[in-house]
Amino acid sequence: MLELFHAAPSYYSMVARLALAEGGIPFTSRLIDIHLAKQQLSDPYRALNPHMTVPTLRGPDLLLTDSSEILAFAAAHAGDAWCDANGALAPAIGVAVQAHYAISIETLTFSKLLASRPLLKPLVKRVLSGLSRQLEQRAVHTAVDPEALRAKAQQDRDRLQTLTATPAAETLAAMRAQVRLYLNGLPPVPDDQWLFGNRISSADVVVAVLLARLTMAAELPLLERPDLQRWWERYQRRPAVQAADLWTRFQRRRFMAALVEARRTPILSSAA
Repeated sequence: MLELFHAAPSYYSMVARLALAEGGIPFTSRLIDIHLAKQQLSDPYRALNPHMTVPTLRGPDLLLTDSSEILAFAAAHAGDAWCDANGALAPAIGVAVQAHYAISIETLTFSKLLASRPLLKPLVKRVLSGLSRQLEQRAVHTAVDPEALRAKAQQDRDRLQTLTATPAAETLAAMRAQVRLYLNGLPPVPDDQWLFGNRISSADVVVAVLLARLTMAAELPLLERPDLQRWWERYQRRPAVQAADLWTRFQRRRFMAALVEARRTPILSSAA
């Protein structure tokens, strides 16, 4: 049985869950706490995923440490059930998926938060700077892949630069423009079709998760095209959406329950 290490509200965890649900691929859920306990930074999880990110999909002779890899795995498993199997459509689907991954969802959501609550900026600086220092210190005192820790520390410094070097309102405006451009660049969608035909594709998966997060962040007005609005209404009725626990609003009780469940998750560097 496959194991998916993920976090309930995590954007890229939702990409993985929806891809697996749409692909009809069963898995055992392994929730981890990336917010308070920061289990993704623990040594056991780092041995599993050196990037120290979620999601991670593990199985016999399988270890995928990025949502894009899990998405490709699901598409391959789905075969002709997805439009990705159509050689004529695959390049355009790939472009849509890659362009989606060029959008920093974290930058969009955090810049909106900082634009509306500028007093949080010192807190963001303190948290990210502290995480970076802790990772650098751990790198000095470990013989096990210290470069991965240093890379993660640099990533936190880069995040800090992105979120604080430019006024949050300017960053938010740029992110909104990028998202709007991406959505407007998707192909026209007839009311009886999905993004690339009469079957779903990898692009449908990532666009659905993007729109779920835009809904959650009160940014769905960026979806201006009526055909895509109707597509989104139809997509939300797919059984995989509920199976994937696709968040369109913050669920406090669900969030807290997931944190409690995460404390019981066994994190081992190899499959049992």
